[in-house]
Amino acid sequence: IDAEQARFTEDDGVPRLTPTQIDALDALDATCDDPSVRLDMRLEPGDVQWLHNHTTFHARRAYDDGDGEGPSKRHLLRLWITPPDARALPGAFAERFGDLRVGAGRGGIRVEGQTPFCALEPGA
Repeated sequence: IDAEQARFTEDDGVPRLTPTQIDALDALDATCDDPSVRLDMRLEPGDVQWLHNHTTFHARRAYDDGDGEGPSKRHLLRLWITPPDARALPGAFAERFGDLRVGAGRGGIRVEGQTPFCALEPGA
């Protein structure tokens, strides 16, 4: 938060946080960093992790994939799923996702004229 408050200014259209907002974010940060309420895990080959981006805070630590020579050893796939019984998104998400209705194709990366492709093996 401090970095973004320093990076962006009110001239950029980013209002300054109030002391109360800073205190609230500091409390949230402390809660997320509390080992009694967070889960640290290491994904191993073949593991799958399912997260709901709108209900679960999640983060990743830095990742080192060797010396940078040759193909990456890491193969991470991201999948956007919008099940028919999903939660509707609040209006604040409209600019990013477009259609906010339950069951609509929202999220993901779509490039006009490109056929979706997912390499199931690293380096493919």
